[in-house]
Amino acid sequence: MKIVLLTGGQGGLKLFEGLRELVDPDSISMIVNTADNIWLLGLYIAPDVDSATYLTSGILDTSRYWGITGDTFNAFSVIEQLTTESWFALGDRDLAIHIVRTYMIKQGFRLTEVTRHICRALGSRGVVIPMSDTHVETHLHTDLGDLHVQEYLVRYAAKQDPEKIKVSSIEYRGISDARATPEALDAINSADLIILGPSNPLLSISPILHTQGVRACIKRRREEGVPVVAVTPISRGRAFTGVAHVLLKHLGFEPTVYGVAELYSDIISSIVADSSEEEHLVNKIRGRLGVEVILAGIAMNTVWDKTALAQKLLSTVMSRRIMGGSS
Repeated sequence: MKIVLLTGGQGGLKLFEGLRELVDPDSISMIVNTADNIWLLGLYIAPDVDSATYLTSGILDTSRYWGITGDTFNAFSVIEQLTTESWFALGDRDLAIHIVRTYMIKQGFRLTEVTRHICRALGSRGVVIPMSDTHVETHLHTDLGDLHVQEYLVRYAAKQDPEKIKVSSIEYRGISDARATPEALDAINSADLIILGPSNPLLSISPILHTQGVRACIKRRREEGVPVVAVTPISRGRAFTGVAHVLLKHLGFEPTVYGVAELYSDIISSIVADSSEEEHLVNKIRGRLGVEVILAGIAMNTVWDKTALAQKLLSTVMSRRIMGGSS
């Protein structure tokens, strides 16, 4: 079975951890958000791509779901002394990755090629594919001004207190020029199952779906009978981690599993909702959107949790496909 997982932040990575307990990790292709990439101190940094790379290589710091486990911050301590651009922490081994990436890009290599090279060098098990080789930046228009997504999340600590910054709109700057990589489209076209992971719908998944070619390709695969399943990051109106529910509310979407399903309703066949979800929301998703709901425990705090969710997703979706009920 070939699986495509659209992912950005922590939730999608945790689901990958569950899936790889059940299937060959090399049969899972993660198409990763690159709209949180940023040029900083002359280096090209790709946070979501790096987190996926480190996870598949067995070196991700899973206490934070960013950075390399056991990394030191000697270079960063000097950076803090020398510049005010020290709000984005860079570990020493992490910094080496950014240096190599920047060098290779300046040599003319595509981001996809650079990512493949780094994954091979680190012994990755799992396929990491950037959504595009074109630079895209997510910017949030807020009461503090125009903020790059990394400034919003890290510099101004929105993750710690998401209500303190009011967001009026989100712009995926450069997305009109961004095309899906051939590798991303090939993965989608050969997939037996496509999953929209439980990463932030607006900051992580939407940039991927707005990349030219992705949404249309997924929609066509669904029409061909391939299951396309979203996993919500929200339960009872709150995200397990991060700011998804707050951004949905600020931008006029229902900050619930229904709001997530509505964002994806033109391309998904099913959505996985938390088993504790309110019945009226489940019925609303089925009735208004025509999307099937799979109820499961979506809190992924342990390996058992992650594997159980992956098992429920795989067994339910594939059994429905066998019975002809997934299209």
